[in-house]
Amino acid sequence: MHAAPTPPSSEEAIAALLTCRQENQRWTAALSMNEADIDGLLGLLADLLEQPAYQSVHSRAVRYYGQLFRLKGRFRQIRSMYLCTSSTCGAICHEKLFGRHEALPLSFSLLNDEFNTVRATCYQFLSGLVRLNLI
Repeated sequence: MHAAPTPPSSEEAIAALLTCRQENQRWTAALSMNEADIDGLLGLLADLLEQPAYQSVHSRAVRYYGQLFRLKGRFRQIRSMYLCTSSTCGAICHEKLFGRHEALPLSFSLLNDEFNTVRATCYQFLSGLVRLNLI
């Protein structure tokens, strides 16, 4: 017979809850920062798409807009899969998400790498348009 696992002490439970809260806050801030960057780029691209432009400029802007829009959705998906949305981070998300933040670094890292690539090429594209006085 196996012995039943012993429940964590109240000190361990409090430490786990505080860690969950801190990690959720940290990851929420990182995701929010990326989403704000995406929103800024989407705004610039939307403004660009409203202006008359060469077909090649328009098609690249549409492509970047689509890529950024999809990345924003994936960041939101990561948030809903791994992070508590409540500041209490205990009873409300305990059953579903408590401690799931531990699996977030790999998913976030892969998505963040993809975002950094898209962001860099989009900035390069927009910078080129500014240098040519097209925007």
